Amino acid sequence: MGEKMRRLLVLSLTALFVLSACAEDPAVRAAHAHADRIAEGLSRGLSWNPEDIGHVLSRDEDADVYSVTGTRYSQSDRGRILLRIRATSRIGPDGMPDPVSQDARADEETHDPYPSRYPIVTVCFEITVSYSDTGVAEAECPAGEPRSFRAPAALPDNAFDRLKTRLPKTPDLAAARKVVDHLDLDDRIGKDVAEMGGVIGVALRERPGVCLFARVRPQGVEVWWPSRIQAMPGESSCSAAEAVYGHAQRAPH
Repeated sequence: MGEKMRRLLVLSLTALFVLSACAEDPAVRAAHAHADRIAEGLSRGLSWNPEDIGHVLSRDEDADVYSVTGTRYSQSDRGRILLRIRATSRIGPDGMPDPVSQDARADEETHDPYPSRYPIVTVCFEITVSYSDTGVAEAECPAGEPRSFRAPAALPDNAFDRLKTRLPKTPDLAAARKVVDHLDLDDRIGKDVAEMGGVIGVALRERPGVCLFARVRPQGVEVWWPSRIQAMPGESSCSAAEAVYGHAQRAPH
């Protein structure tokens, strides 16, 4: 065997040894397991959008989110979610979680009262979730800092009462639109105000399956939340027309 071949063999064996050692590292296995749990959790969700996924995962102390794309609004939606995360793990050589010393002194730099005894291991993953399957694959860590995400959009707590008390008592499209515009809603909340057959319909869509309806008829103002079973994703488009016709109205309010 020539010198060149021997060097290539040594390099190949060294690389194989490093990869095998990495695969056997309990901390790396723990990071993989954490990524698997994230994928499993997303696969059980009925309705997701990138911003909401990012916000939920950003509260996970052991995961950083770099990107989220795609949508999935219901079990029948064939959409796909793709995200890149960095999972963090502190597992000792015995495979057990990092033991915290109760009498440890605060770390001078981080002010952590219980500094880690083990080095932090980070592994990046690409996770895909669709209607029929999930996939978790180790990936190169992206450059830059993880993303930050806004909390999910939510209607103000007083939205129901403000519609009930401030909408015009008789059909007036311009006045109804003015009331809705002054609710100061998150820009992600859908707003639909229209007049059909002398009836004003108002629909405020917080997220898929969560909608607040109102309508103004000559008889007065009605405001209601659709019942839960009728407001599941895919069951209602949350439109002003549905409000006009009293969609999913349980009882006048």
